[in-house]
Amino acid sequence: MRPDNEDRREIIRWLWHIVRLPIVMLLVILEPVVALACGALALIGVLTTVFFKLIAAPHFPTWTMLTISIGFGLALVLYEGAIVVLSD
Repeated sequence: MRPDNEDRREIIRWLWHIVRLPIVMLLVILEPVVALACGALALIGVLTTVFFKLIAAPHFPTWTMLTISIGFGLALVLYEGAIVVLSD
């Protein structure tokens, strides 16, 4: 006796819930630490870039620093997006 498509969908739905719930719990528990770290690194990177640009430091990688700082901000947005997607 083979399961029909409804049974398969129900099994897949239960397996998805079993897999995603521990992942969401871990992401939510670590969210304050990740938010603090990514936010702080993004802010420090931007402030450092502005400071070194104002004092006209030679050979300072301005665009690289700004790109890395924006990357930390985007990483935080993606992290929070993953929480939203997995918690629905």
